[in-house]
Amino acid sequence: MRLLRLLSLPYFAKHRLRSLLTLAGIALGVAVLVAMYEANQSVVAACGKPLPRSRARPTCRSPRATRIPEEWLDRVRAVREVGSASPVVEAVVGTGRGGRGNLLVLGVDMTADQGIREYDFTGSELDDPLVFLAQPDSIMIGGDFASRNGLAMGSRLVLETVEGARLFTVRGLLRPAGLAQAFGAAWR
Repeated sequence: MRLLRLLSLPYFAKHRLRSLLTLAGIALGVAVLVAMYEANQSVVAACGKPLPRSRARPTCRSPRATRIPEEWLDRVRAVREVGSASPVVEAVVGTGRGGRGNLLVLGVDMTADQGIREYDFTGSELDDPLVFLAQPDSIMIGGDFASRNGLAMGSRLVLETVEGARLFTVRGLLRPAGLAQAFGAAWR
C-alpha cells in the first residue's frame, strides 16, 4: 500500500492521459477477449446442429472448375449403399447491385433432388412449374431478397456469372425456411 501511495499515485497524477489510455486499453482488451470467447462458443454450438431438412452425406467434387461426367452419376446411383444421388452446380455470382454483395446460386434438378433435400413450397410462389423447368433463364429467389431489391414474379435479374453478365427471369419466390433460409434462397 505504501508503494502505491509513494510511486503509483504520483505517476498517475503526473501522467493522467497516459494512465487513462492504458486503463482503457486494458478494458478494451478484456472486452474483446470475452467477445471472442462468446463468439467461439456460439460457433461451436452451431456446428453441432445439422442443416435443416438435409439428408445429404458424401459429396463428389471436381478438383478443378471443370465438369464431372454425367456417367459418374449413374455409377454412384448404382452403388447399393447409396440411397439417393443428385447433381448440384454451385456458383457464387455477383448481383451487379451496389452494396448487395454476391449470391450463392445452386443449380439443382428439383425432381431428382427430393431424395436428398426437402423443399418447402408452402407459402412460396411458383407461376408455372413447367415453364420454370423448361426455360434455362428461370431463377427462383428468396422472398426476402426479392423485397430488398424490388423484385417480383417476372422481373429480370442480371447476374455476373463466370461466362459474363447473364439475364435471368424470376419465375419463383421462396419463403425463408429450410435450405432457402440457410443458403439465402437463390435457386436455379
